[in-house]
Amino acid sequence: MSELQLFETRHPNKDAGKAFQRLVGLDAHKTRLVDELALLLDPSRLDAWREKHHPKGLPILDVLAQGAPVVLLSGEVGCGKTALATCVATPVAEALDARVACFETPSNIRGTGLVGDLSNRITTAFSMAKSKLGGNGTKYGLLVIDEADDLATSRAQMQAHHEDRAGLNVLVKQVDLLARECPGLATILITNRLSVLDPAIRRRVALHLVFERPDDDARREIFTEMLRGTGAKDRDIDDLVQQSKREDTPYSASDLIHRVGRLALNRARIANCRFGADHVRDALGEVNPTPLVECSSCQ
Repeated sequence: MSELQLFETRHPNKDAGKAFQRLVGLDAHKTRLVDELALLLDPSRLDAWREKHHPKGLPILDVLAQGAPVVLLSGEVGCGKTALATCVATPVAEALDARVACFETPSNIRGTGLVGDLSNRITTAFSMAKSKLGGNGTKYGLLVIDEADDLATSRAQMQAHHEDRAGLNVLVKQVDLLARECPGLATILITNRLSVLDPAIRRRVALHLVFERPDDDARREIFTEMLRGTGAKDRDIDDLVQQSKREDTPYSASDLIHRVGRLALNRARIANCRFGADHVRDALGEVNPTPLVECSSCQ
């Protein structure tokens, strides 16, 4: 059985803060995620509001406080889910004015396939994250599980065998234990295949954010940021927004930033000239959008 290692970062930190700011076209998701995670980690943030508006108490708050501290990010590949999950701890730490540790599970979280390996590794991941809290002044933590569909495949799926079912049961149990045993730890689940997640997991989600390929406004933000400092005009940005419009298979944010932007920048470098909108326009003519994943993942 291979040893499980979590990738750990401490927040706030400058690199994560810069990464968070660079995520353009996701302002609404960024705001909602930071606010929800801050409340899940520290429900006392509601006290002042409750005392002002409901001094005699509000039963629904007590019910919600018993829920699992779990957030789900689903949607298309290349739309910023993982990038946001791995840097959001810094603005959350700033909102809480406290240190927050972020723990990311490895790509081999499923283990070797031996009987009991998956269940043991899920339990270990949660136990390791819990054990890290409280040290070095770190009060709060986020456990990020990418490709969560690997661990939480629906029991109704024909291919789900005993190990998958056992692993899912353990994941549900660990999620339920968080609110009771470790109120300072929240879990972020990420998936490109929402349709295969088991209903037991989906029912426990406090916040579900769906990531879609950027619309006109989001692409405008992406191109504006890409061309910041180049002297590009509004009409240049408008032209790029229209040129990048695809009805059947839209560009993902990753397509535009890492493929189109990189090609355009390299063309300017090779030509030894100033980078500008023309380079991006030419690159758009050569780079096609990546294929869509299953449409049901965004429902």
